[in-house]
Amino acid sequence: MDRHTDFMMLRQTDEWLDHLRSLNRKEDTLRTHRSNVRRCLVFLMADNRSTEAEDIDQDDIQYLWKVLPVKEDVRRAYLRSLAGMIEYHTGTDVVKKADLLHNRESRERVFINDEEFRIAYVAADPFQRLILCLGAYMGLRRSEMGAIRDDDMDRGTLTIHGKGHGLEGLVAYMQIPNPVLRAVEEFRESLDGQGRRGDDYLLQARSRDGTLRRVSPTRISSAITELGRDTGIRITTHSLRRYFATTLYYKTGCDLQTVRRLMRHADVSTTLKCYVDAYDQKAKVASEKLAEHIDRLIGEDSRERGRRKDDGDGPEDPPR
Repeated sequence: MDRHTDFMMLRQTDEWLDHLRSLNRKEDTLRTHRSNVRRCLVFLMADNRSTEAEDIDQDDIQYLWKVLPVKEDVRRAYLRSLAGMIEYHTGTDVVKKADLLHNRESRERVFINDEEFRIAYVAADPFQRLILCLGAYMGLRRSEMGAIRDDDMDRGTLTIHGKGHGLEGLVAYMQIPNPVLRAVEEFRESLDGQGRRGDDYLLQARSRDGTLRRVSPTRISSAITELGRDTGIRITTHSLRRYFATTLYYKTGCDLQTVRRLMRHADVSTTLKCYVDAYDQKAKVASEKLAEHIDRLIGEDSRERGRRKDDGDGPEDPPR
């Protein structure tokens, strides 16, 4: 492949990497991403498939999954890099739609506790802290966070553009808690002097042209992943949503249907299976209380037998 062809093929990739570079991502990471994406695009080009982000579809992803001559974990890394480039240009995670990477959270759900949230909150920068608040105080998904515009926040109420079917799934309204409002102001103050605003989205970062523009859901996730690495806490954007649900149910006594409505689930079984039951806190508490109760009974019986023996009231020795 000549240099011009290689340059043209990687044009969109380099634009994506310039964006990541503006977010202070490490050069080693950027070189790895570029190499991963290039490997994928070479295989697409060899099969006469388009290498433009807008044209790569699920069929192309399925093809790459079959033909990339590497181990499965390396193949996953290649496709994750490709997914980042495509999502940056199109706003769509076509690799996720192809359902090949099987997000680890679908197999092992990550939960955080009160102390872990406190540690993360204290260590967070303004961008990370706003994400923490939107997830923990309001249960927002990362896509819902990224979709918030200025007009969506009106007199203490947030219009949420979410997923699902029906009015509750597509558009919902929620009161904005004061800690979230404070986090919004702190984040906006942190952007002062960084450039003019290029759009009206709440979550923004400096773009290639120096303006402040909307960040992608991937960038939102990356910010929390970085926070987790810095604090040693296993945390994801969706674990914040789980924290919201489990805190409502276990700590505030909120009934399950209200939790479902606040989570914007169409079916309460989703709330129960993926959030409340998965946390299994009540079962743990019940098991601990049962053990304490039985230990207390055994302890009382042991003490009573000890007293009878000391007083000489114990059973007589059997005759010989």
